[in-house]
Amino acid sequence: MLQIDHVYEFFYNELFSKFDVYHLRGGVIDLEQCSVHSISLFKPSYDATEKIFFYDQEPLLGKVTEEFLNLFNFPSGVSLDDIVAMAKTDTMPYDIIVRPVEAIDFLKNNPQCLYKNHKTLVTSEISQRANALCNLYNFNSLYYFYHGFAALDWYRGYYALNYNKPVIKEYQCDYVSYNRIINNDRSYRIYWVSKLVELGLLPNGQVSFNVTDNVFDDWRDEVSDPNTKLSSKARSHADQYLTDINKLIIDQPELPGSASADIPRDIDALWNVVTETVFYYDKLHLTEKIFKPIVSKQPFMLLAAPGNLAYLRSYGFKTFDGIIDESYDNILDNDARVDAVVEQLQWYCNLSPDEKRNVIERLAPIVEYNFHHFYGKFRHIITRELLDNTKSLFKEIGYDDSTIAYDNIYKVLTN
Repeated sequence: MLQIDHVYEFFYNELFSKFDVYHLRGGVIDLEQCSVHSISLFKPSYDATEKIFFYDQEPLLGKVTEEFLNLFNFPSGVSLDDIVAMAKTDTMPYDIIVRPVEAIDFLKNNPQCLYKNHKTLVTSEISQRANALCNLYNFNSLYYFYHGFAALDWYRGYYALNYNKPVIKEYQCDYVSYNRIINNDRSYRIYWVSKLVELGLLPNGQVSFNVTDNVFDDWRDEVSDPNTKLSSKARSHADQYLTDINKLIIDQPELPGSASADIPRDIDALWNVVTETVFYYDKLHLTEKIFKPIVSKQPFMLLAAPGNLAYLRSYGFKTFDGIIDESYDNILDNDARVDAVVEQLQWYCNLSPDEKRNVIERLAPIVEYNFHHFYGKFRHIITRELLDNTKSLFKEIGYDDSTIAYDNIYKVLTN
């Protein structure tokens, strides 16, 4: 089993050894910190004629994405004479492109090693945005489910902890919902929690809200921000119902940076209402968050961009339509999508104990299936997808992959 911390080194060694292989160091950072030092490189030599950029830990969003892609795209549009001058005067804006200066004579005679025959962008999303950026920069594209591999690594120990965990039992809480970050693209969580307050559902669950790493922001700052993605309806609703709430804490006041890979063990709740990273954008993109309930043997409701429940099902998982109404996955209006999920949660919370037990008995087979699918066929599905998509890329760019041991890679990634 591959540790996700070693994923790019593995890809370089096994699939892209004749490429310049770039990836973001530690995921996407703030625009103010965007520089060549934010990008790591596995570089065999200055004679590589292909390059590939793994922008796969985060969705493609905003100006910061374009800044990184501009760095990766360099030196397109810059003359060889200018490149030579930059290298000699140590003014290269992307100082890992040409090193050492002694390589200049070689590159003059082999410009394809400087400008590359092909440039490939690797993403973990399916979207028109990804397609448009590849067209804009003339990049080839490669998709794979990075967060699936990350979850398989981070949650590998939960199989032993939970394989005997019963689903059919009495629960202390009806649901749990983690809402650590509430600004910018995740501001919809403010409206979500304000709806829970309005309907009196907070006592039924365990809810975190506005808890960030060492910093506590005021939700009011986001509501009053003229650039917020919250609708006027959502802002007014928060002003009305969150008056007495600054933050809600489930386990501890300050969550560590590794919180993405952690699942609290003392939460005894049935439903997990997953509030995903991507909500406001037309993207198929899921993170490790959706797999937390699956490895914890919980049913889930999903607050994400439209279509992401179907996207999850495309990887062989089952969801809960027929027990709850999952048509919320098709609702384009952001507030209405939140309202529809709240409506399903309210329905369950208002059931009698006997009615809840009947629902739990219907949920249990699906919960068990998803648990075993995650630890079973899922790794095979995403590995085969990765390798098939890579083969298609190589065919598209005319790259000779005859020496790549695909069968061995498949075995390594699925064991």
